[in-house]
Amino acid sequence: MIRELLKRVYLKIRKLILIPFLSFRKVVIPERDSIRNILFLRHDRIGDMVLSTPTLEALKQGLPGARLIVLSSLLNRDILLGNPFVDEVIVYERKLLDAIRIIGNIRQRQFDLIIDPFLTYELWTAFLSFIMGAKYRIGFEISGREIFFNIKGPKGEGERTVLDHTLDLARSLDIKIKDHLPFIYLSESERSKAGEMLREKGIEKRDILIGIHPGGYYESQRWPAERFGLVGDRIILEYGAKVIIFVGEEDREQLDVIRKAMGGNPVIIQGAGLRDFIALLSYCNLLLCNNSGPLHIATALRVPTVSTMGPTVPYLWWPAGDNNIVLRKGIKCSPCNKDVCKGKECMELITPDDMMDAVTKKIAGSGLRYEKRENR
Repeated sequence: MIRELLKRVYLKIRKLILIPFLSFRKVVIPERDSIRNILFLRHDRIGDMVLSTPTLEALKQGLPGARLIVLSSLLNRDILLGNPFVDEVIVYERKLLDAIRIIGNIRQRQFDLIIDPFLTYELWTAFLSFIMGAKYRIGFEISGREIFFNIKGPKGEGERTVLDHTLDLARSLDIKIKDHLPFIYLSESERSKAGEMLREKGIEKRDILIGIHPGGYYESQRWPAERFGLVGDRIILEYGAKVIIFVGEEDREQLDVIRKAMGGNPVIIQGAGLRDFIALLSYCNLLLCNNSGPLHIATALRVPTVSTMGPTVPYLWWPAGDNNIVLRKGIKCSPCNKDVCKGKECMELITPDDMMDAVTKKIAGSGLRYEKRENR
């Protein structure tokens, strides 16, 4: 509460300081025919990149004569592999000397348009777009960030998803939007490799395959791992489905907890690379997860989801499409947007029965054939 108040005071003071400088800001209308190369900044997390794919598609279709280059992070660059709307990916390094080198190379390339899609009050990426020296610059006009842009951009207001806000940047360039859903492109070889891996683990085409990803970027976003295990066990017992647990190398403790909670025998995939994970997930009939990158990857693959949501701002990070169930308890303190929370009441109130009811709805409504079993 105090932190939020201090933030509001800081932003008001900052805006007052910037007002004199904003009065000298020159807003231009870009000459569309002169835009030959575009740089789109997206050097952050996986989910943000996934949710930017409809905007990348819109930009390429709206400005077909321009090359579209994305400045990515090491973490999220592989989301764009095979994407026909992206001409090139540059990986941004956070180490000072590497960052200076990359910025210098970008300045030499003299981009016509730089797009900053960061929906934030922070100034760094807006300043970055300025020092990279493009003729045109656009981003969200939040708390004076617009001082670094010369195309009038959206204000990032209203209770809408990050995906929709990002599309507003394309709309500000008078580009029409055709597809509002994210998409990830997989090659036939990636799919074949994943299919072979599943066969080696005893999974057949006729099996109902339910994926579970218990991770989350912030500790406060993670539903108790034991509950994922309990739900996974019930899915095996009641539906005869195969359950596949996806965990990163850093999730050893969560994996141990899940294993102890399960009497059944799930398939464990630990430490898979991002593209392998995406290809394996594409075979799943359903994904159970928290509000994190894998949730948005699943929506881009058109894999149905059941996810938990606790401290996260719901209207910003609601999964795209209409094939998702979100489990959320609307308690007074949520959304707090905290990275860490001692009580985690908003997550603790979501029960295994809540998750199982949602799974039942998804399986029953999917047309999948299964043999309903009695609880033991």
